[in-house]
Amino acid sequence: MNILFKRILTLVPAALLCCGGPLFAQNGKYVLTGKLPAVNDKVYLGHEVGDKYVVTDSTKVVNGTFMFKGTVKQPGFYKLESRRLKNPILFILENAAINISKPDSISPVVISGSTAQDVYMGFYNGPWKEITVKAGSIYARLDQAEKAGKKDTATHAGFDREFRTLDTLNIAAVKQYILKNAASAGSAAIIYDRFISYPNFPVAEELFGLLTKDAQQSEIGEQIRTALKTNAKTAKGKVAPAIAMPDKDGKIVKLSDFKGKYVLVDFWASWCGPCRRENPNVVAAYKKYHDKGFEILGVSLDSKKDAWLKAIAADGLTWTHVSDLQAWSNSAVKAYGVKSVPASFLLDPEGKVVGKDLRGEELNKTLEGIFK
Repeated sequence: MNILFKRILTLVPAALLCCGGPLFAQNGKYVLTGKLPAVNDKVYLGHEVGDKYVVTDSTKVVNGTFMFKGTVKQPGFYKLESRRLKNPILFILENAAINISKPDSISPVVISGSTAQDVYMGFYNGPWKEITVKAGSIYARLDQAEKAGKKDTATHAGFDREFRTLDTLNIAAVKQYILKNAASAGSAAIIYDRFISYPNFPVAEELFGLLTKDAQQSEIGEQIRTALKTNAKTAKGKVAPAIAMPDKDGKIVKLSDFKGKYVLVDFWASWCGPCRRENPNVVAAYKKYHDKGFEILGVSLDSKKDAWLKAIAADGLTWTHVSDLQAWSNSAVKAYGVKSVPASFLLDPEGKVVGKDLRGEELNKTLEGIFK
């Protein structure tokens, strides 16, 4: 089942308003100010650099206010974090006068001064709302059907068709919006959100090509470019990246151990609801085709071994499982460019990719064609 619309945007929608009197940034520099009355210690500014999160600056919050000054080479996603903030504040930092305020723990974050941020949130405050309303209706009906015991293939196939239609609507909405804002790093951020974080790499590549050179060369644009390059490593016909990782008993298992058989490299986690709901389909496929030469290598993004093992037992997952218990820092996650779970890669006996993210009936039909 399509999980695109299960994502809850963690960045609280920003009101596109000016806050207080004007504060002008110097040429080529940013001045980041804000009001965080709930914070009485340090606030930290950081962002992703390659595969690592780096804190670039920190400052003391005095009487609920703070200020950062500096320079960024290109607009990019940054976070403000503090022990007093329940959730980090995610925003696009560029060389401008930017103000961020959160009056209390209940009130939404208000961000102003970043044109890229305005473009980014303009999509979520506009076209995306229509899409989420339709998605909510589908999920509500799906939940009702499952509670009523309607878990048959025909019922799920109907909902899958609705989700595919919604995917098409989503792609069209993003494309129309970024064509109007092709020069903004905010448009790059939308592409990253919708088609890199929840992978649809062909669409991401197409839409990325519609951006101007400046938007493509933003920090977010470079993240898209890197993700596309990583994805190319697992394109159909490519030999899948090597995996060597401990199994449940600590024994190192290698992907090459499965050479000569079709193998599904299945990325999942005990805490992933969509993964757990998909597991019965994977179990059914394994039972049907295992004796014909089908294997599964489950790669868990768990960090706690007990939770991982309990989920394996509870869901009846009888195939080989590995994990380095490093969550999203899992070495295979990085090598395969996994941005969300569930994610899967079907490999042929030579270790070449023949399919990606095959789920439910699509997985069954693919295996049926292979083992006919």
